[in-house]
Amino acid sequence: MRDRAPIVAALAVVATTAFLFWPITWALLSGGEPPWFEWDVPEQYWPDLVYVCDSLHDGELPYWNPYDRGGYPFYADPQSAAFHPLTWVTCAIGGPAPVLDWAVLRVMVGFLLAGLFGLLWLRRVGAAWSGAVVGAVVIEAAPFMRHNWELNLTHALAYLPLMLWAADRVAVERSVTDGALLALAFALAGWTGSPPALYFAGALTILYLAFRLGASGPGRARALPAIGVAALLGAGLLAAVLVPTARLAEHSVQAGRSLASIADGGLDLEGLSAFVWPRPGNHLYVGWLALAALPFALRAERRALAGFFVAVAAVALLLAMGTNGPLFELAFAWIPGVDRFRLPHRYEAWLGPAAGAWLGLAATRLGPLRGDPTRARIVAGLLLGLGLGLAAGLEARGPGALLAAAGTVLLARTLPPPYDARGALCGVAVSALVLLDLSQAMPADRHLRDGPPPVVAEDRVLARASGLDHAMMEFGVACRGGTRHRVPDLRGYQDPLALSSWSTVVSRLREHPALAPQFNVRWAMVGPHFIHGWDRHFLPPPAELREALRVSRAYRDARERQVFELLDATPPAYFVPEVEVERAPDREAALARVIELAPGAVAILEGEPTSTLRARARSAPAAAADTFGRAPDAVSLTIDAPRRGVVVINEAFYPGWEATVDGAPARVLRANGFVRAVRVDGGAHAIELRFRPADGRPLRVVLILTLGVTLLLLFGGAFVRIAKGRVPW
Repeated sequence: MRDRAPIVAALAVVATTAFLFWPITWALLSGGEPPWFEWDVPEQYWPDLVYVCDSLHDGELPYWNPYDRGGYPFYADPQSAAFHPLTWVTCAIGGPAPVLDWAVLRVMVGFLLAGLFGLLWLRRVGAAWSGAVVGAVVIEAAPFMRHNWELNLTHALAYLPLMLWAADRVAVERSVTDGALLALAFALAGWTGSPPALYFAGALTILYLAFRLGASGPGRARALPAIGVAALLGAGLLAAVLVPTARLAEHSVQAGRSLASIADGGLDLEGLSAFVWPRPGNHLYVGWLALAALPFALRAERRALAGFFVAVAAVALLLAMGTNGPLFELAFAWIPGVDRFRLPHRYEAWLGPAAGAWLGLAATRLGPLRGDPTRARIVAGLLLGLGLGLAAGLEARGPGALLAAAGTVLLARTLPPPYDARGALCGVAVSALVLLDLSQAMPADRHLRDGPPPVVAEDRVLARASGLDHAMMEFGVACRGGTRHRVPDLRGYQDPLALSSWSTVVSRLREHPALAPQFNVRWAMVGPHFIHGWDRHFLPPPAELREALRVSRAYRDARERQVFELLDATPPAYFVPEVEVERAPDREAALARVIELAPGAVAILEGEPTSTLRARARSAPAAAADTFGRAPDAVSLTIDAPRRGVVVINEAFYPGWEATVDGAPARVLRANGFVRAVRVDGGAHAIELRFRPADGRPLRVVLILTLGVTLLLLFGGAFVRIAKGRVPW
């Protein structure tokens, strides 16, 4: 049976995943329709997945997405997970338009990987099978994972135990192959698309590596080549994600965050009490079993390692307090990266691996019991019965689960293998009690919803849209239908990395709805959000919209979902004579002037004003594009300009766009505080714009070359180990 311990342990992790997502598990077992995650999965990750898969099946991986938020640099948004192997596997199996179930499955896979990698790491650091199973379950059901069920934060944190495992190998075995393995583990975490999660995981891994090097004894300098290889390969593997993301952050709403905005959401002393007793809306609870295991872990053979993770947990709690505690402001000022990521309570990401580690190490002290086994079994039975009764009758699961676990462990210490206290079966039994305890800190619905996702009205608007003009598909009504169906959508998703110019425009739509037709929105699809009604929308409700704009209602259903045609929408591209072009000193001033004139054929360029004269906006442009074609990374149009002037293209401006007018290079300008413009002379012109970011292709070449070197080192090292008769990993 001991030879089957890895199988038993892996099955325990699988069962834990099934329990954590029991609404989905039950639907699959009963043959029902599986529920789907609310918030980010249908609104963010599913549309991105469809866009990536559709593009890959077309033989491309675009740099730009013109179908969301008025256009944005898709290659710089890490949340697409475009380079992750699981994304490519999903695209291969799910086809060019994977259904929402694939995005839901990816969430579950993240939790499963967290548990399996937790087993791998805890066994390496010396945990008995029982401790490894319990520790892996705690890692999988940790505060951070419970708090962020449906976010790619959890998918990225799933690779933290793998990173710790690889770091341990680098510190102890010190081979270049292990350095490549550590780099790949970092890359797998980074490719999931959550820079905050990568930061939390990377920071803890670096601390852990430093600790293990310090404790590894003489010869630690021999690990330097492996560390150097890990750093170089990791940089090469992650550069294609992190470099464009950092550039996008400078143009996004993330730029210039203050300490107050970063530290918002820090826990106070009352909030910290959830660490030892669950509180509604607070996911800090690690369970009484983890806390009770602390003294045993600190007396275990690897007590120094247990002490390290106790310190990690303490630091995590202090950082989670934000400015309510003594540590966060100091870290904000002195530690690189702390000033980049908001919500300090997310440092709870360190609590799962910390509690899992000391639980695993505590089990190494649980050898056979010396003394009268019969008496011990009687006591164990009493504790087990009392604990289960307390947990079931009074719902005091923490104390009850602790008593039941104590009885289970005491009983196991009187039994022979494979039922002994160090065996996997004992770990399975205690893990069930751990989940009983932690389940009181989990949302009952797991952030899942029944029924079809809110995409019913999409076909109504898409059937009427021309395919060239923008739509405005309000949040929670269409699940980013623009990106999934390749129809331009000004609404998109309010992402933390959204362009600040876009955020400024849409944040003013409620007060100034004329900005929608100004930026080529012809179709507006509105309706109550599937959770929050009308409170999460930018456009005014239908009655106010009809008063503010000239509109024609094209559709209405029984659930208040409506489709309006905005009759004054400007064309996708239009001409403004030079004498009517205005200048504004900056983007904000340009948009303020547009608000005064909207909707109309205006061109407000950025620069020092040359005149105090201001032109009146034309209700119709002097000329509009005769033809207009859109592709992910390109726009082409023809237009007959009556005289010298500016052609405004109603898509978002971003550095990296290049233009030609009749084949000659032309400068791309920012107009109206948000969109692009190109100067032309009078006459008929063919204009082409292409998005060619300077760092796009070079970074992808670096990624491919680095990945080749990494795989060569890994497989080469495996062959060498096999030739020497050793287990490859």
